[in-house]
Amino acid sequence: MIVTFATLFQGLLAGTVAGYYGGILDEVIMRVVEVFMAFPYLLAALTVATVLQPKLGKGLWTPMVALIVFGWTGYARLIRGDILSVNKREYVLAARVAGTDDFCIIIKNILPNAIFPTLVVASMDIGSYVLSFAALSFLGVGVQKGYSDWGQIVNFARNRIPVLDQYWFIIVFPGLAITLYVLGWNLLGDAVRDIMDPRLRKPRYLKARTLH
Repeated sequence: MIVTFATLFQGLLAGTVAGYYGGILDEVIMRVVEVFMAFPYLLAALTVATVLQPKLGKGLWTPMVALIVFGWTGYARLIRGDILSVNKREYVLAARVAGTDDFCIIIKNILPNAIFPTLVVASMDIGSYVLSFAALSFLGVGVQKGYSDWGQIVNFARNRIPVLDQYWFIIVFPGLAITLYVLGWNLLGDAVRDIMDPRLRKPRYLKARTLH
């Protein structure tokens, strides 16, 4: 959850500034986003975690920081595109003509009408971050020994692979837990998308016709 909120905040901040102000600032921020997105996400997080591990040590912060550094770019691009479509609406132009400052326009007029797709994606990414965290722990750059981490449990279970017929549960149960957790968050995100996306809502007359 901390990784999701941190990456979401960074992405919202960068994407909002780029989409609202545009111009050179937009170009600079988007080029930085493209540079970060050029690296494969898990490989880049693994590299950052490996570099940070001697300084931060093994623990929760090392993989969390590694995931946060490269996890915000998708949110930045998504919210920027939505803000570009909202930025030219009549109520935004009216607020500017009325002399409202930029911060109030962004908070009151733009973000409430542009943030929902990004929130839906963030809710679906919670499971993905847990899966990436487990992958880092499996590769040895996650938490230290003693934490109840699914990736670390699967890593310890590699030594039992030759006798997997006797100790099958040490791999099956952690893997099943990861699968169900990620699936649960994906289903929750899909439900949030169905609720928040106006394009998926049936018009009232269609609902009334269905009832009849």
